Amino acid sequence: MKLGTKFSLFNALSRVAILLLLVGVLPPVMSRLALHSTDQRLQQKKEKVLRLIRRTGISTFLEDDQSSYGSYNLLKEEFISLEEIPAGPTINLIEDSKRAVEDEIVEYRVLSYSFAQNGQNYLLEVGRSTGSIGETERNFRQYAFYILLLAIGLTTLADLAFFRYLLEPLSTIISRRLRNVRHPASFNLEPLATSTDDFRHLDESLLTMMRTLQESFTKERKFIADASHELLTPLAALQYRFDNMLADDTLSEENLLRVVESQRTVHRLRTIIKSLLMISKIENDQFARTDEVSLQELTGEVAEELYERLEVYGLTLHRVVQPDFVVHQCNRGLLFTLLSNLVSNAVKYNREGGQIHLLGRPAPAGMGYILEVRDTGQGIPKEQVARLFHPFDKGPSATQDSYGLGLSIVKTIADLHGIHVEVSSIEGLGSSFQLIFPTVASSAPALSVLPSSVRAPL
Repeated sequence: MKLGTKFSLFNALSRVAILLLLVGVLPPVMSRLALHSTDQRLQQKKEKVLRLIRRTGISTFLEDDQSSYGSYNLLKEEFISLEEIPAGPTINLIEDSKRAVEDEIVEYRVLSYSFAQNGQNYLLEVGRSTGSIGETERNFRQYAFYILLLAIGLTTLADLAFFRYLLEPLSTIISRRLRNVRHPASFNLEPLATSTDDFRHLDESLLTMMRTLQESFTKERKFIADASHELLTPLAALQYRFDNMLADDTLSEENLLRVVESQRTVHRLRTIIKSLLMISKIENDQFARTDEVSLQELTGEVAEELYERLEVYGLTLHRVVQPDFVVHQCNRGLLFTLLSNLVSNAVKYNREGGQIHLLGRPAPAGMGYILEVRDTGQGIPKEQVARLFHPFDKGPSATQDSYGLGLSIVKTIADLHGIHVEVSSIEGLGSSFQLIFPTVASSAPALSVLPSSVRAPL
């Protein structure tokens, strides 16, 4: 999981936790706020009534023959009452109380306050129904919840934007230093512009490592080239001497056999050295990729190249590559070597009178193009498939002249061109190698060429 995704997930979960916590805390807080707001409103009404009494007198509420006054609004949500009381302790409190109003019991939040006016004591009560208090509380909760959601949304967006800005240098480091880097020559050694010390230190460390790798690969490339040249030169001289010895008519039969065996050893060494040199050059991207290759033409060239071997083994090669497919930005010689190695293996490990199929077809769902090399040979043991492309790993079924480098070269060339290789095999029935060319190579229009086959006589 990416760092940004982890942060977003943590950010979302933490805010959900905060939201759940506030949902648990919010109701009692809102109840307290609603109650406090109601008490303040009752105090304000009390002060308003007392100012009116001081300005106009108690007669505004009580007539000469009355000792009490009461007023309820239409919905019985609020009331004000005033009555004479005997002298006693001062009353100034707010409490919940039930009142009977028109044969109905209503719960109120009541402010009770006693005062003296014109030598007479009075009790003023101002009340508000708890039902209206609950409505105020619900309004408080609703507004608070909306504000909370808005705050969480805004802070989440702000955090994500800041985190993306903060990690932008890391994304740049990944794209420049780590992605699509096939060999040291393609390293981007441009320093990263960032104000974050951690990212600057990481970038400098990676640059130092890349420069070290470049130097090591340069030395290795030079060593391989020099060593190959130094080894191939004396081997060529040995081969020349052996050829001269074979031309000597006085050479005994025993010595003749020894010279022939020595020639085979020299040939084996030259083949191994050339193969290793090719793998090294491919891995160091020393082959230009500027060709455009038609797979239909390429398979035809491979079939023509191996025609004599097919005749020797009595094999039939069927070639069906329709529609054609053009590989862009590739190396024609390397693709020929790749396909030739696969078909050569299909010839080498096939049964007498067997068949080889070269099949080209578009991949499902437009995911590129598949070129399959299928044979009816002895197959590959299941435990050997995983090690198939390892250098010098020949397996128990390898022939005596096998060096264990052919499929390693195939995999190296395929990786260079971005070709995916899939292998399937059943012992006793045969093997299948599928070359899956990526979609970046465009498919050429279907050519009006009939499926072709090359058949060697039995």
